[in-house]
Amino acid sequence: MVGRSLASILAFALVATSVSTSRVLHDARPRHLILIVVDTLRRDHVSAYGGRVPTPNIDRLAARGQRFTNVLASFHQTSMSMGALFSGRTPSLESGRRAEPLHWNGRHWCGLARFAEGADDPCLPPSLPTLAEAMREAGYRTVAVVSNEFLYRPAGFDRGFDVWREVGESPTGAADDGFAAKRARAAAHVNRSVGAVLDREVSAPLFLYVHYMDAHDWDLHGSYAEAVVVQDRGIGALLADLSRRGVLDAARVVLTADHGEALGEQHALPGTHGHVGDPSFEPLLEIPLIVAPPVGIESSRFLRTEDVFRLLRRWAGLAGGRGRDLERDELYLSEASYQTYRQGRWKSMRRRASGALHLFDLDADPGEERNVALRHADIARRHVHRLGEIERTLAASGVRSTTLSESDAARLKVLGYLQ
Repeated sequence: MVGRSLASILAFALVATSVSTSRVLHDARPRHLILIVVDTLRRDHVSAYGGRVPTPNIDRLAARGQRFTNVLASFHQTSMSMGALFSGRTPSLESGRRAEPLHWNGRHWCGLARFAEGADDPCLPPSLPTLAEAMREAGYRTVAVVSNEFLYRPAGFDRGFDVWREVGESPTGAADDGFAAKRARAAAHVNRSVGAVLDREVSAPLFLYVHYMDAHDWDLHGSYAEAVVVQDRGIGALLADLSRRGVLDAARVVLTADHGEALGEQHALPGTHGHVGDPSFEPLLEIPLIVAPPVGIESSRFLRTEDVFRLLRRWAGLAGGRGRDLERDELYLSEASYQTYRQGRWKSMRRRASGALHLFDLDADPGEERNVALRHADIARRHVHRLGEIERTLAASGVRSTTLSESDAARLKVLGYLQ
């Protein structure tokens, strides 16, 4: 592990001093709302959650706030999970035909095609009010600095932001798509862009959304753990800068991830690697959610990415927002080859092609290594029935599924999904 520099230590101390005098308490509406999303950050790699990777800056935030311990990503991939966070809806590739989900492309990869009203709608359709639009309605100046190409225009995530900054290489330009592209979206560049924006924006109440990619681009740092350490330093630098500007002491900070990462774990079904999922085992789904100062919600409450949308609205003084696709204790992932469903301790994965169902008891088998569908046939039948209901509810019927466009392919190539 690379040791912290003197500058990092001083920045960390500055943050500690500032947050200790925070004027924001519990559910009072804060002057500023700050949303930090760390791409691909596993909960078990944050030391505030007992992980062995040292993350002192995140830990400091947790120490003056609240750690939520039962939070799952709504999908294993950025555009789907962020589609959930920005809309409060469950992402889905359902077409109405179980064995023929929508193809993976820029129009469908937010998982919200069922809300599209026209052939030219982006993947975050205009019919869905966005998180940024809600924050603007609540009276905030809305600012975003993002570094994941899935979120870049014209996907629709920029709708509602007064200031929208994209950090890194354009996915449709003639940029180097290797390590140079990853270095261009590192935390230092993200923070520099945040600072440049805030030089002009701090007079108004702010909703600030910052999206980091260092954990996602962990091959730049030799290991996933080392990338998390680097990411933690970047977050510390951001918080120190916000403190210096007088923003932090009047802010509620929300730190979370879009999804986790598979790091060689062996499960009952093959195929999961990186954060591609399909099917999605727990390491891809278990994410941190840290809110500072603390809020009046039980820390063990089951939450999904789509629920963070409602919480942010609530903290901005708005109602939770209309439209809920699942029961509060359910998780559903509409994947290309599998349909994954979880309720409480029971989690099932149904293969689209054959209909075969794997059932796991997460209390007895947290590693998801043993299929107990035959032993617990009543629960398996209940899951099959519920999967059918959800499949129909989330179907984008009548949507024509197309293959990747050249711009879609370029975007995937910059992110490392295509060679």
